Formats: sequence, C-alpha cells, structure tokens
Amino acid sequence: MGEPDPALILVADDDRQVHLLVREILEREGFQIVTAEDGERALELAVERRPALMILDIMMPKMDGYAVLTRLRGHAATREIPAIVLTGQTEEIYHGLSEGLGAIAHLTKPFTPERLVAEVRRHLPGKGS
Repeated sequence: MGEPDPALILVADDDRQVHLLVREILEREGFQIVTAEDGERALELAVERRPALMILDIMMPKMDGYAVLTRLRGHAATREIPAIVLTGQTEEIYHGLSEGLGAIAHLTKPFTPERLVAEVRRHLPGKGS
C-alpha cells in the first residue's frame, strides 16, 4: 500500500545546533529523527524506540557516547543497532575506540551533509539510496 515508514534515526549530541543541523539534513532526505541531549536519554530512547540507526557524539553529559555504545552492545534489544560516532575528537585513538566498540563509522566535526547522508544510507540497507 504506499511508501514504507521512513527509517527512525536517533541523534544524540549535547550541542543543540549540531542535532538541529543533523535533523534538518536527514529529514530532508526522508528520515524520521528523534534527538537526545545527553547519554542517559539516548540510551532510554534507544531501548524504547529501537531506531534503525544512531548517531552519537562522544562528549555528552550524564553518559558519554562510548558508554552509551558499550551499554547498547550489552543489551539484547539494542545490540544490533548500527551506530555512527559524530564527534569533534579527531585524534586517531578516538577512531580506534569507535571501531573497537562497534561503531560502523567515525565522522569528525565539521562534516559535510553529503558525507553524513552517504554514511547513513550505506548502513541502512533497503532504505533510501
């Protein structure tokens, strides 16, 4: 019957400007967005809403992005949710940590809308493209 529901993406970043920008970029591409401004809320939303993909900042209040990612991977209901780390941390150690904790991509700020959309589409089989 019609178009499938758009994929739900959870964007977790304590910088309101960043999550508004990411929301605008991804909504323009047809995705549904839910946002969290701290790690605890991101974890709650991931369990409640089961997004198709998450975009996580590393440095957030209450719980950093790596703690969120670790808890997601340890919970049966959220273990398989793909996560993209989007951060201002450019040092190579952060890339390694992201990969080691199961992130599917590590993007650094500033980022281009094209790169963000390409990473999201690449990791959502059957959604968009």
